[in-house]
Amino acid sequence: MKGGLQACSVTKEFLEDTYGTLKKMADYGYKYIESAGTMFTPELKVDMKELKKMMDEVGIEHPSKHYCPYLTSDLNSEIERLHIIGGDYLALASDFFTSRDEVLSRCEMYNETGKICKENGISFIYHNHAHEFQKFVDKSALELLVENTDPEYVNFEIDTMWAFRGGDDPVETLKKFGKRVKLLHLDDFHPKYMDHRSFFDGLPENPVITGEFYGQYNIDVATDIGTGVMDVQSILDAAEKYTDVKYGFIELSSANSRYKDDMMKAAEFGINQLKKYKGVSFV
Repeated sequence: MKGGLQACSVTKEFLEDTYGTLKKMADYGYKYIESAGTMFTPELKVDMKELKKMMDEVGIEHPSKHYCPYLTSDLNSEIERLHIIGGDYLALASDFFTSRDEVLSRCEMYNETGKICKENGISFIYHNHAHEFQKFVDKSALELLVENTDPEYVNFEIDTMWAFRGGDDPVETLKKFGKRVKLLHLDDFHPKYMDHRSFFDGLPENPVITGEFYGQYNIDVATDIGTGVMDVQSILDAAEKYTDVKYGFIELSSANSRYKDDMMKAAEFGINQLKKYKGVSFV
């Protein structure tokens, strides 16, 4: 597995000084970054060709990009952006499901999206948060997504902290979904939230989880990798043994990081933490 950074963690710095931020990330040892939609706003002062040139100059590759919302995003524009700056994966950052039928309907749509992506040389990926572990009858939304999408067109980026927050054991999540898992998010769960470990604790019975609902009830429980309660090495070992993960991206917490007032410092701390574990390459 190649280690990298989900660069949304340093969006502010990226928009203010794109080249300087890329250069610092490279100096810290990052070779791979995953971007997010928040990084491509009108505040970005360079176009995609200039951004590609900057990344090439400092030695950073861009294998994956997040985007959302699903229903209103311009897929062709996302594909075009990846063709310019590079990238093998287009990851849907989040989606919401109010019923089992809606999950199954979305599976059909994701298959179509994935087919278009594949025709353009890109793999379509779904990234989880905690709410996909909501059960609809006997299966979680995430289980339904995996079981009812075509692996030729749709695969998954498991965010291990959000799996933990969803009440699951991330090692078992990786074991269960196996080769459908192509990417990982690596962060940690702050111990001060263990009394409310599950997102579903204290929620109304059978909640209808929309984006608005999630925003109302969710809190940032993440912290710097290697400083929380999660067994990071066991997660990395499971990824190696059971999955087809190519990249594991650190995601930083601006709420609970010891360096929350300096996210570049948090990024530097993060890669130094990840280097302590076995099974991650940075070349």
